Amino acid sequence: MKLSRWLILLLALLAAGLLIGAGLAIPNTGSQVTIEQEVLAGDPEAADGVELTLPLSCGEQLFWVTTFPADRPEEAETAFSTTLSRRSYEAPQENIPIFVEIDSYFRGYNSAWEVLEEQAWESTPPGERCTYNFVLTDYFDAWPLNVRPSASYDLKDERLSELFQSYFSIPIPEGTRIKITVERSADGNSGSYSYEANLPLMESYAAAQGERAVFALSNSYTASDGPGTDRLVTLDDSQIPGGWGIYRYTPNEARTDGTIETLWSLPEESVVVDFWGIEDGREFFLLTQEEGQLRLRIFDEEVRLVQTLDLFSFSEVENYMQVYKGDGFFVPIAYGPRGESYCYRFAVVARQPEGWSLAFTGDNWEATQLGYGSFSWTHDSRHSLDMIFDGQRLVIRDSETYDSNPFYLAIYSKDGLEYLADYYNSASQGGNTLSASFSLSSVQTSWIEPHLVRWAETFS
Repeated sequence: MKLSRWLILLLALLAAGLLIGAGLAIPNTGSQVTIEQEVLAGDPEAADGVELTLPLSCGEQLFWVTTFPADRPEEAETAFSTTLSRRSYEAPQENIPIFVEIDSYFRGYNSAWEVLEEQAWESTPPGERCTYNFVLTDYFDAWPLNVRPSASYDLKDERLSELFQSYFSIPIPEGTRIKITVERSADGNSGSYSYEANLPLMESYAAAQGERAVFALSNSYTASDGPGTDRLVTLDDSQIPGGWGIYRYTPNEARTDGTIETLWSLPEESVVVDFWGIEDGREFFLLTQEEGQLRLRIFDEEVRLVQTLDLFSFSEVENYMQVYKGDGFFVPIAYGPRGESYCYRFAVVARQPEGWSLAFTGDNWEATQLGYGSFSWTHDSRHSLDMIFDGQRLVIRDSETYDSNPFYLAIYSKDGLEYLADYYNSASQGGNTLSASFSLSSVQTSWIEPHLVRWAETFS
């Protein structure tokens, strides 16, 4: 046992030596990380007052945090540190209390489709492969739902599925089929399944309000009968009290059951694309595709409608991507069909003393032509999308690579793209060379800093 402990210690020390040696071997040793800037559009003066932070790690034991003015990368300063204790950094996650979706888990635990799978299995003789077509309305009165409370929300789900299934009874269209193919072994004891099913996709969006959850469900999905036949299909809300809209779930004292109520109903032909809340349920925001517009509705803590804003034209051939939520502002992002004019479009919505207002809209067409400007997902911490807004300038920092080498900085105003540049760093370049040569961990973006782009005067 003593020998094992000494062996573990020796291996740890060897690993530390390799990592520290790697850190020293990376070009511009230790804390000397250099930043190279390539201006692609606009004037660097447009980036005056913008400060960038580049946090990098290798093996979660070597750390570089480089800070520099966006328009003067030669002034970069780096804090370098090492540690033997493993640390993991992730972007902060929103508290989404509950998830609701149409069940799509074939061969899953407690899947609604088990009754069909068992019937197909029992009907297939050992050593044979058989295919069965099931008409869903012969087995289900409505689309089966999968309800999952967030672990952090401390809900027990014994009766949640029954409660939600009863309230959201969404009829299945007549003739809807699922094809299940079963292949059983010769002894009949094992086998495999395959499926063909065009199940509708229903997403849920929820925000915590104390112990309650305020939520919305997507009410449409894209169906296709083949290439070029995509069409938008609206789910049937005829059995939902109040129809599609915004709902509230209130748990009972034991948090095993509760009640659901419809707080606000959608207008006809309105398609839900996003919903979220802020400040512990004091404000809620609903984005819809409606009358050819991306429309924003703002609700107070009682879910009473207080504002409606049309952000930009938004047709059925376009796709909503996400909303970036910043400090006192947010940026909904959409993109059009791929082609010559393919680009992202966005709106900047900012808080004012009298309420929320549309500051300006823009697109990344010019940046795309220069090879930069696309948006990574906000929940993907490794790509590190970050934005700030000062009432005039929207500053966007993003990267398509996990090591942020290069990453780009774009600055937009109501007049369009004011500045675009990419930035390269020596730590990632050297670290990735060592990784390929010696099978060491590569240098990657590390969430050890909450702000990757910021106003220099604010943090001075």
